[in-house]
Amino acid sequence: MFFFALGSLAPEVPVKLRVGWMRKSRNIGTTVLVVDDEEVDRIDTRDALRSHGYTVMDADSYRDAMAVFDLNRDAVELLVADVSLPDGDGCALAIAMKKQQPDLRVLFVSFHVGAEVCKAYGLDVDSLHFLGKPFAEKELAARVGKVLASDTPFPRLYAPKTRTSQDSA
Repeated sequence: MFFFALGSLAPEVPVKLRVGWMRKSRNIGTTVLVVDDEEVDRIDTRDALRSHGYTVMDADSYRDAMAVFDLNRDAVELLVADVSLPDGDGCALAIAMKKQQPDLRVLFVSFHVGAEVCKAYGLDVDSLHFLGKPFAEKELAARVGKVLASDTPFPRLYAPKTRTSQDSA
């Protein structure tokens, strides 16, 4: 059995941190942060990844995800984030984390409108970095494996087109 020293949090930061069991698998040593405000989706995603040997931390909001990430920045290799969060969104979260951890890989999970939301943030979300809900465990595991093996760990960032009053004239 392995024990992880995760540090202590200030009482005002309610972080829901859970670390999965280590299993003999090719994925041992790969740490994933799952962020989803829908409890059932978050637990299903977390458990599916754990069953494939990943070490999984999870959070239910932008704020909690940043707190978990701040304590475990060097360990987190992949962010699996829902696009819609109650106190922010997965796109802004991914960009903020990427600034602190340049090697971070990302997979967005959401209903199909989520890919459009990411475009507003200048994220060129392709089929590799977006998995539409609902998805099967097998689909999730396959996509996570592809993102981790890809030469493109993060969607391409571009300057999003902004609308002006001239556009409507």
